[in-house]
Amino acid sequence: MPLKDFSQRSFFDPETISPGILTPGTLPWMLSQLGESLVPRFLAAEWRGAGPLGREGWPSRILMDLCLLRWLDGGMSRLGACNRLKTDLVWRAAAGLPANDEAPHEKTVREFEAWLIERTPSCDLPRYMVVLQRVVHLFESEAPAERIWMEDSTPMLCFGALRGTVRLLGDGLRGLVRRWARVTRTSAKRLAQDLDVRWLNARSIKGGLDIDWRDQDARHSVVDRLARDVLRVVGELQSRMYEVAPHHQLALHQRCAALLKVIEDDLVGDDCGRLVIAIHKHHDKLDRIVSITDPEARSGGKSRKQKFKGFKLSVLGDLVSGLIAAVTVVAGNAGDGPPGHELLRRAKAMGVRIRRLLADSAYGGTADRLVVSSMGIELVAPPQKVQIKKDCALQKHLFDIDFERERATCPAGVATETHSLVRLNGEQVTQYEWPHATCGACRLRQDCVPKLKTGPKKRGQQPKGRRLKLHADEETLRAARGAWTDPALRQEYRRRGEGERLIARMVQFGARQARAFGLAAANLQAHCVAIAANLALLAKLLADRSAPVRADPLPLFQDSG
Repeated sequence: MPLKDFSQRSFFDPETISPGILTPGTLPWMLSQLGESLVPRFLAAEWRGAGPLGREGWPSRILMDLCLLRWLDGGMSRLGACNRLKTDLVWRAAAGLPANDEAPHEKTVREFEAWLIERTPSCDLPRYMVVLQRVVHLFESEAPAERIWMEDSTPMLCFGALRGTVRLLGDGLRGLVRRWARVTRTSAKRLAQDLDVRWLNARSIKGGLDIDWRDQDARHSVVDRLARDVLRVVGELQSRMYEVAPHHQLALHQRCAALLKVIEDDLVGDDCGRLVIAIHKHHDKLDRIVSITDPEARSGGKSRKQKFKGFKLSVLGDLVSGLIAAVTVVAGNAGDGPPGHELLRRAKAMGVRIRRLLADSAYGGTADRLVVSSMGIELVAPPQKVQIKKDCALQKHLFDIDFERERATCPAGVATETHSLVRLNGEQVTQYEWPHATCGACRLRQDCVPKLKTGPKKRGQQPKGRRLKLHADEETLRAARGAWTDPALRQEYRRRGEGERLIARMVQFGARQARAFGLAAANLQAHCVAIAANLALLAKLLADRSAPVRADPLPLFQDSG
């Protein structure tokens, strides 16, 4: 369809009505300066820009500006952003709209955001990621400087409602029945009666179950009844899925799968054969659903005391300029290492030069160091802590290992070259052994091997002394611990605390709370927030220098890697 054209200037332009309405150094001013150059031409051509027939559509430039202005004041809904664009002259001037014209509808913005999430055929990347790369290239061309790169993560609360196990099953089943009734054009109340789950028609799920919730045996019985009702109704509706139009079946199957996963993860069988709620000590380490309406959200932990439910936002940025080069959102229970590696790969693919990286102990594992080192980047992060065993005073880190000669020396000064390959946590590692007679006569025996056996465990088996199992990457681990004793390295690491302002800037623009369901929408939000934060930073920089923005096109990374 043809696109609307607002290039012609008139008396109704906001800047004509109110001169100086755009304050230099602000995000709206920056968007007006960039104009059509924010969205690459090859990308803009993919947005409804090919056909000459049909009604005029909104240009990608205006919709992209609206998606960024939406996060100017900490975030708002799509409908709220569209309504503000109708009356706010500053926003209309930023988007290049005259004061007397219409504004995009919420449905159009929703379709444009779905288009941004899709991968472009040009370089096989999500379109929002291409726009972020363009802004990063623009920032680096306008503000070249020596950079100090840092990675960190922060919680991102999910958009879906958080419930306990009973409410997850009850509200989830109620939502499934109501959705089924809506797509089949039947009564939800009548459908609940036909499925023999009349308690779904009550105003409250717990009230409809009608028990004394202080009675433990009654709670166990009603949870069992609730779980079996869910299993029965899900099985019956799945067998009748042919009654539903094909385009509605995916959502129904997803809700059924979410309910079955709640039963699988949260319930266990007791001695009476009932399904009861399982007691888990570490919810943040389990892959359990915390929201039926947002089934991709998980329980996570920023620290031992700070727990959250939702997603985890990872950020790669520069401490000197405040540039945010790459972001990603993963499930709340995911580790920090793999998302951090992905951010580094994106930055390297963009041509960003990263020689050293500051990160906290969550990124300092041996496996993470090896991955980062393979990219040609030196990681500045605390190494893994020494694990102290209660039954042995002389720990592994007190033993000297000569990796070239394949020799281990104990704290008593006794060396051994006797070693073998054993299995440890599913990996093949090296184990050094000392003779039984040597350890039995050693003066450090009580601190090293207090449970040393005087005879063999089995007939014909020789007794053994101290055995030392090394880490799969023991040499890398010891090198990191040795380097960490350098005061200069620790002094450099102290600058990592400055990276909190990068996280604070993302939160200021609205990255703490997801505004839509699912990981795809959360990643779109995080990238739009990063683009808006970078452009606001660049606007302030250019306003201070009183310099115009470059008009020549900037190169973009075209590789699909």
